[in-house]
Amino acid sequence: MKTQDTYRPFTWRRRLLILLLALATAATVILTLVGEPGGARLGREERAAGPPLCSHGQTTECVGGKADVIVPARPASAAAP
Repeated sequence: MKTQDTYRPFTWRRRLLILLLALATAATVILTLVGEPGGARLGREERAAGPPLCSHGQTTECVGGKADVIVPARPASAAAP
C-alpha cells in the first residue's frame, strides 16, 4: 500500500522568517545601488591642503595640469635602421 505525502503549509514563523529575509535583501540591494561609492560619509570633509585645482586655462602648477616629463635619448644603435 502506497502512502501519500500530505502537503503541509509553512508555519507562521517560517512565513515571517521568509518575509523578513526578503525585505532585508531588498533593502540591502536598494541601498547598495543608491548609496555613494566608498561608504557613508557623516559630514562634509574639508579638502586637504595641497596644490590648488586648475582654474580655466591654467595648465601648470595645479592639480590636473600639464606635467613635464623627461624622456631619455634613444641609443645610437636604435637610431639607424
